[in-house]
Amino acid sequence: MSGRLRPTTASLAAALSLLLFLAAAPVFPDTDAASVRLAEPARLLGEGVNPGPQGAARPAPPEAQRGAAMTLTVPRLGIRELPVPTGSTQRELDREGILHLAGTGPPWREGSNTFIAGHALGFRQTRVPYVFYRLERLRPGDEIVVRDRRGRAYVFRVYDRLTVRPQDYWVTYPVAGKTTISLQTCTPVPTFERRLVVRGELVDGPPS
Repeated sequence: MSGRLRPTTASLAAALSLLLFLAAAPVFPDTDAASVRLAEPARLLGEGVNPGPQGAARPAPPEAQRGAAMTLTVPRLGIRELPVPTGSTQRELDREGILHLAGTGPPWREGSNTFIAGHALGFRQTRVPYVFYRLERLRPGDEIVVRDRRGRAYVFRVYDRLTVRPQDYWVTYPVAGKTTISLQTCTPVPTFERRLVVRGELVDGPPS
């Protein structure tokens, strides 16, 4: 009889459980290769060039965060009055963790689509890691609230969610007949092969 141990059903089940846990657990990536994969929200938006190996993005100075044109509140995700800077580069997104795409919106412009990209994970230097890690939890009717620099609130209600390819730039375009907000992140973790987009329609705001 061979001295080798035969795996039992219990040991196989335990090993499978461990592998599934490791695949799903959030981690901070450290390599440039991981950066390229997490960079894809900006690729979707037409960035086209990923940051080269020039070192990590530096944290934004506090005054830059205070100067954000809007804050974001998403009660179901536990996001409260989060400053959202405006930008268009991958380096900015990696640094901040969340970014209002320049040229979209703002929510106080009728007929606009305010497009906000956020990392599902992030990096060690990211100001707000995991910001949209649970984006898939949003359901129709959930509230998304944006406030401008004067504190005026623009209330959106979720009405749609879709999964698209990285090259589907059309998700950044305005939606006919609506004033909308779009929240986008990479999915699924950890492959980031697709983009999850959750859309809300403006239902309340200050008088024009």
